[in-house]
Order: sequence, then C-alpha cells, then structure tokens
Amino acid sequence: MRLQLPLFALAAALAAPATFAQDARGSGAPLAPDVLFARVSPSVWVVQPSDAQGKLMATGSAVATGPGTAVTSCKLLARASAVVLRRDNVSYGAVLEHPDVERDLCQLRVANLASPTLGVVPAGALQVGMPLYVIGAPRGRELTLGMSMLGGVRRNAAGALESLQLATPTEAGLAGAGLFDAQGRLVGLVAGSAPATLAMPAAWIADLPTRGQRAIERLAAQPAPASLQRPNLVEYQLHDRLTNTHRKVIYRADPATTTDDRLSFNNGGYVEKPGGEVVSVTTAVAGEFDSVMPPGGWARPSLQPDAPWASEYDATMGGTRVKMDVRATVVDDDGATLPVNGRDVKVVKINYRGYTQRFANAGAWSGNQYGAYRASVWFSPELGRVVRFEVQTRGGASGGAFQVSEVLELVSIR
Repeated sequence: MRLQLPLFALAAALAAPATFAQDARGSGAPLAPDVLFARVSPSVWVVQPSDAQGKLMATGSAVATGPGTAVTSCKLLARASAVVLRRDNVSYGAVLEHPDVERDLCQLRVANLASPTLGVVPAGALQVGMPLYVIGAPRGRELTLGMSMLGGVRRNAAGALESLQLATPTEAGLAGAGLFDAQGRLVGLVAGSAPATLAMPAAWIADLPTRGQRAIERLAAQPAPASLQRPNLVEYQLHDRLTNTHRKVIYRADPATTTDDRLSFNNGGYVEKPGGEVVSVTTAVAGEFDSVMPPGGWARPSLQPDAPWASEYDATMGGTRVKMDVRATVVDDDGATLPVNGRDVKVVKINYRGYTQRFANAGAWSGNQYGAYRASVWFSPELGRVVRFEVQTRGGASGGAFQVSEVLELVSIR
C-alpha cells in the first residue's frame, strides 16, 4: 500500500502528540452496554477518503483520541487526496499527520474537532479473555455496538507486540472501528486488512509522533514509485491460448503530450492518469484487454474485498461493437505478489463475471450474439497498472460466433 503524502496538507512542523491518557488502573464497575455506548460513541466517526476528483474511495471508522486528533487504519487512506470525518449531519476535513503504515495506524489532524480525551489500555494491562465492545460505522452507515473478547495477544520472536486477536470476526466494513473495555477505555482499532479478527493495540498511539516522523523522512528519501516516474515504455506479453502464439505489446510514452495529470502513450491511443485510472483508449494493441476495457480501467481506487461493483457499457474496436454486462469482485488475497522487472510486487485480484454481446458492423451477418464472460485482473496499486489479465469468453453461432482466450502479462516498465 502506498500513501501519497504530498497530496495531504501535512503540517510543516508536526504538532504535539495526541492528547490521551494511558490508564492502567481500570477501576470502577463495568458499564452497562447502553451506558458505555452513550459515553464513548461521541468519539467514533465515519471516515471518508476521496480521490483528486472528489470521488469516494472507501468508508470506515476513526476514533477521536482528543481535541483535534483522530486515529484510523492507514489502508483506508491509501492514495487518497482528501479525508472527511462525518457523523449525522456534522463533518470535518482532516489531514494526515502521523503515518505508521507498517502498523496500519495513522493519526489525522482535524481542525475544530471537539472531543473528550479517551483513556487507553496500556499493553501491559491486556488480558486474554477480557470482554471487548466494538463501536464503528460498518460500510459508512450509522454507528453500531458489537461484543467480542480478546482472544489473544500476538508477539514476534523478540517479544514485541504485533497485533491483537479477536475471538470473533467483526462485521464487514469496520476497519478503523474502536475496541473498548468494560470501563470505556480504548483497547485497540480494527485492522484494515484480512482476516477480520485482527486489531491494532491502542497503546501504539503513543508511538505515532516518533514513528510517523521517521516514516515521512524515509518516504522523502526514497525515489518515486515507478507509476510516478513517467515511464518511457511499458511492455507486456500477450498469449493467445487458442492459437498458442505470443507477441509483444508496447505502450510508448508521448513526451510532448504528457502532462502532470495525464500520461499519453502510442500517439494518444492510450491515455491514463498517474495511479492507473484510464482516461481513453482509441487504439487497441493488447487484444481484449484494450478492446473492451471498462470506463476508467479494469481497477478502481477502492479495492476493498467487500466492495463489488457492476459495469454495463459499450465498446467499439476493430469493426465490432461490444456490449458488456459484468460484475467485479475483489478477491480477499492479502499478500499476493507477482514478478515485475525482477522483483515481486503486491497485487490485488479482481474477478469479472457476466455476459458480453457482440455485433458485427460489416459482412452478411447482421444479428447479435451473446456469450458468458470471465476475466481476472491482477492490479498493482504501487505501479498503478495491471500486472496480469486473463480472459475467456465464447458465444454466438454461425457467422456471429466468437471465442477469446488470452493472457496478458506485464514484462517491464522503463
């Protein structure tokens, strides 16, 4: 995952650490669930990251840790240009302040946010079996209250705290939700990656200013990712499995027409934005991959496993008009990689299933034909482009019969 830090209005000098208190005492009788919800829910917000065009990328939850600060899962903020905290009819703009991507914990600075200071359970006070209350906004809806218990405390070989294990999975779409003990103290936050039984300890919040500063310094010292370095040439290999033939597919950059927000290839035949969103395809050089590409491309800014989408669209390439009616589903395969340029890059798999209808624009046949459509896409958020594309479809009869079976693989970016 990559956070585009320059797109956030980061403070020139990092502000003071979040105002929260690590409270090891845990004194007082346990609160009734309704009383606990009423007490701590004002500190839980819906978090809504959006892209440069203002399009919502994902939804999750954030926990306000004190006046002007909130924490959430870094995975919700990946590649975002703006972030809003919302609840009911109230909303606040937020900026990324302290990123700790390694731990999936990010702190936001939220101007004018008035929130009570939360007590935080320190790492030494965590006890397996302690009851936990989960408060968050599943998929951006109203706040809900759920119950679980601490099923385990994961540590690495050196004994350092790695994550919290919940006894039961959380509801889908609860990344960033708060986990509270029976006294209303913050125990942790639901992680943004699978499985849905992991959480980040709230004790890590105290480390955010230091770790966040180091992360920013490391990112500033690194070269820009390949997708942001304006590649001169992108090479794929296309395998037609029906004829068992292979050929190179080249996308050559057009320096004269490439701008800060547009990457043009093959004399304007393929235009995309930095990050992978496709603007237009007027020349198909990669078979089915180009010919029937959905509006915006085969991937979307939000690639959460619980965020499927449907696409109905028309395309005309090579003398044939194509109608597509497909549904895309992100496969929950955290940690998957594919080799590119001699190194493994993380990819997200997207399955497309549905139907295609193809019309011949010339010749004796003038009818239309249908066929089932199956395609799988492996997209790299780091590179901002598809690494592998597999498709198989067939349909029609007589002069309108069609069959496609292809694999497209990214070979190099240079």
